[in-house]
Amino acid sequence: MEKHGGFGRGEVPWNQPRNKESAEELERSRVAFNLRRMRTSYTLGDLLEESSRGVSTHLSLYHHYDPFTIKKKMKPSDLGNLCRLLVPSDLVEKYILPFLNTDQIKQVNQETNLGLKVSVWDMNTQSMHQLVFKRWSTSRSYIFNDGWTKDFVRRRNLVEGDEIGLYWDTYHSRFNFNVLSRAAAAAS
Repeated sequence: MEKHGGFGRGEVPWNQPRNKESAEELERSRVAFNLRRMRTSYTLGDLLEESSRGVSTHLSLYHHYDPFTIKKKMKPSDLGNLCRLLVPSDLVEKYILPFLNTDQIKQVNQETNLGLKVSVWDMNTQSMHQLVFKRWSTSRSYIFNDGWTKDFVRRRNLVEGDEIGLYWDTYHSRFNFNVLSRAAAAAS
């Protein structure tokens, strides 16, 4: 029998997979080996250094990213005749104002109460709406109004206990809105 490359016809070198299943198994073994090696080479010193610098290189698989930085359960004041959605100052100052330019921030904070006209994309219904976003002088909180009741409360049938989510979409320069959960139906 004639040899080709040191192997007889039909023979496979020991490190070459014989079929697709064994190729997949070989790849799984290689990945598992590399993961074990990476885990054991990461020391407590590495962890402490990262912690002292306020960073982390720890990666987790299946991490669920939640973009909704502002979540709120609807209260009667958000749904009633005040015609506005009240948003806590700390969340606005952390997750929205840093992404607005100086002129936009001035419009939001104006004492004249004109506010900043903003686009709000309803992710559930794939529809765009215009609201006014401003600082509410009486409570020092932030509000959405001028269309909140008509475009969201009535149109989306929001009720007390529904949870909504909002975030500033920096790519599109708009707010994205979503009804995250509905209140449990009242027991009859």
